[in-house]
Amino acid sequence: MTARPLRKAGEEGRLRVVKGRKLRRPALAPWMSMVLIAVIAFLGMGFARTSLDKSAFELATLDKAIAEQIALNQQLNLETARLENPARIAPLAEELGLVIPENTRQLLVDLAPGGPSVAGVDDDGNTQ
Repeated sequence: MTARPLRKAGEEGRLRVVKGRKLRRPALAPWMSMVLIAVIAFLGMGFARTSLDKSAFELATLDKAIAEQIALNQQLNLETARLENPARIAPLAEELGLVIPENTRQLLVDLAPGGPSVAGVDDDGNTQ
């Protein structure tokens, strides 16, 4: 093998192209896919965070409504207790002519298997 001279004698002032390796461009596809995955992940996390915040606002609204209903329930229980107070009912009953009975009688009914028995009042005022 003989080596060639880089320049020929007649081509002293001219430039020439030397063949060599091709310059390779960097591959953009892997980088673009990584960037796309990162953007999708970022947007997904933002959406998830927004959904959680929305749920938190709804829970806060429900907690407030529950607290209001508990307070209303307590007020209604107090009102019921006040209205059921015997000290309030007794004067109202007396105005209507209601009195506490002085003598009470017990009524005993025998539910024997022989048949029903009917309770009643004798001519003397005694119960049977």
